[in-house]
Amino acid sequence: MLDFAVLARSLSRRSLLLAATLAWGALAAPISHEYLEPDSAEDVGVQATAPGGALPAVVETPGGAVAAPDPTRALTGLDTAYGPTSTPTSADATYRIDARTDRPDAVRYDDPFVPTVAPFKRLFAYDAADAEGELIVAGEHQALRPLSVGGTASPLDDQFYADLVVDFAGETPVRIPSVGPGARLLAATVRPDPGGVEYLTDGADNWFVRSRASGRARLVMQLAIDRGAFGGELADVGWAQLPAPPALPPALRPAAEEVLAQLGVSRRQSPRAAVEALVAHFRGFAPSTAFPSQRGLALYRELALSKKGVCRHRAYAFVITALALGVPARLVRNEAHAWVEVMDGLAWHRVDLGGAANLLDMQLDPTTPQHVPPKDPFAWPPNAESGTELMDRTRGASPGGAQPSSSAPSAGSTASPSAPAAPPAPSAPEPAPRPPDQPPTTLSLRLEGPRELRRGAALELSGSARAQGSACAHLRVDVVLVSPTGQRVALGSVATQADGRYAGAVTLPLALEVGDYDVLVTTRGDRRCGAGDSEVRHE
Repeated sequence: MLDFAVLARSLSRRSLLLAATLAWGALAAPISHEYLEPDSAEDVGVQATAPGGALPAVVETPGGAVAAPDPTRALTGLDTAYGPTSTPTSADATYRIDARTDRPDAVRYDDPFVPTVAPFKRLFAYDAADAEGELIVAGEHQALRPLSVGGTASPLDDQFYADLVVDFAGETPVRIPSVGPGARLLAATVRPDPGGVEYLTDGADNWFVRSRASGRARLVMQLAIDRGAFGGELADVGWAQLPAPPALPPALRPAAEEVLAQLGVSRRQSPRAAVEALVAHFRGFAPSTAFPSQRGLALYRELALSKKGVCRHRAYAFVITALALGVPARLVRNEAHAWVEVMDGLAWHRVDLGGAANLLDMQLDPTTPQHVPPKDPFAWPPNAESGTELMDRTRGASPGGAQPSSSAPSAGSTASPSAPAAPPAPSAPEPAPRPPDQPPTTLSLRLEGPRELRRGAALELSGSARAQGSACAHLRVDVVLVSPTGQRVALGSVATQADGRYAGAVTLPLALEVGDYDVLVTTRGDRRCGAGDSEVRHE
């Protein structure tokens, strides 16, 4: 490790000593205490509340009772924050598809929900297309309206807690995730409370929060949602019972009608039969390194008919095709996966088309229960991959994680590189256990800049990665700060070149505490080079 100091923005530094004193009165005689294990069922029965009183202490889920997050838990530099860079009018409010149809190995992901809904955190939803072929929120759906807070869960609902950090910015609406279409906000608490907090939604069920003041706060919510939103059978209704979707631009319609004709899908079928045929076609896509040759509006047609691509390509082409048919549909995505939602005349339903990455790169608590959705009503073609098994693989690959438990097909994908992704989780990775046949990776590290840096500055570094004397090419190397107490703060990642060398810069978080830190570079390794980290050195 290399030792260096992080300075505050101001030139002066102050020491702050926090002390607490607790006085007890004299007791006349000893009192014996018996420890009682927490009883979740009892908490549900007596309607116990979490600290602060706004949330129930426990809710029942299909996987059992889960306890509420602590809304008074202190904010740290390790928190992933949702902030004012993602708003109803920011660059990510529209979605342009790309022609990179190959499959990534691992993608970053953060999930604030308990039970976890990974990889289906609902962060961005688009329900229309513009004349350039970009997906958007339809004009009539862009207006924000209040998201009501209150009510109770019904027997048909699944319940969740959310624990997330928000960087409020005055009156700016900040995008926050939800668990699915039609989710309801039963209760919420914000600490510290900036005052005047509003919860908002648009016509595509995107969620936002804003306040009169600015600052970072912890937002803990209790959510309820009809279980059918996570899948379930579509209602068998006629075309007249479907609400009219946003009109497809004339420039896209000829290509979409050609795709429908080649797929043999039309309004002569029932809506449910037509959607079933579309799902079967778009689940049959496969990743490809032979990237499409078309661009712009023509890219949609090539993707739909060549059946190339990962999750975002499938979802993009599905939505345009469904809209042309008259089926209300949305593309929904987060930083790691994309899928679609379909309206059956009664409710919106999540439909996973598969195609995600091999693994999610996320901090995974093996004690956090996984949400169990209803049975998938649509068939999976041979060798198809669903998002459910992606999470199984991720749990199986994580140190201490559970082994895969689902026999369902698995998923693989990534969100569009042209749109800003949600902030990555800043927690520091630990090297994965090294299989016996993988030689350990030896990492060297050199700091290129000054040893004293201010928060928000770039930390420049270089080095190399080698295993048994051979260069480790194209290897991910994570950069980590280590405090004197051993706390780790992840700064980001760099990649080695073909000769095993790396050079780059990572940014010090603005929320990083002032003090002295060591720098560590670490890698989980790959199929050729095992896990390893840099030698501990002080300068």
